[in-house]
Amino acid sequence: MIHSEYLKAAQDAVAHVKSKVRYRGLNTAGGWIRHPDEVPGKFVARISSKIMGASRSAAYGGSFDAELYIDEVAKLGLESGTGNCSELSAIAFLYLKAKGIAPIEYFGVLRGAWNHAFVVLNRDASVPITDFATWSYQAVVCDPLYDRAADAGHLATWYSRMFPIKETDMWYRLDPA
Repeated sequence: MIHSEYLKAAQDAVAHVKSKVRYRGLNTAGGWIRHPDEVPGKFVARISSKIMGASRSAAYGGSFDAELYIDEVAKLGLESGTGNCSELSAIAFLYLKAKGIAPIEYFGVLRGAWNHAFVVLNRDASVPITDFATWSYQAVVCDPLYDRAADAGHLATWYSRMFPIKETDMWYRLDPA
């Protein structure tokens, strides 16, 4: 695939998430502003998501498994009709996986009070994640929480608090078959 095809795939993944999850980002003001006449439905979806998520977390007793995490939070978002960055990015990741798009990576950036998840397509695995200036040129970011699909270099502008980027920020990678 070429860069423009990865970009189109990321755009399609964002559109897919928007078509499957009615209430996106209820942990942000923007999530509550969308569909303002549906506040009762948002409360129900958010509470359902919290209950289902807590139940699944309590039932899981193993060490962290990123692939299982992606599968489970994607299901949670689809079943509850709501999701934050983790759920939405997981849905996008699985959509891209089902379409045979690779390489794709699920990023979970944890920075204290600021955390965010998104998907990166076409990152050269031979370039260390910490060398953002090198890999971001050809890679594409897919962030369904904010309806964003663009060159990964935009991450530096959109989420400056995530830098410097760390090896542990990339939770799971799917390489071409």
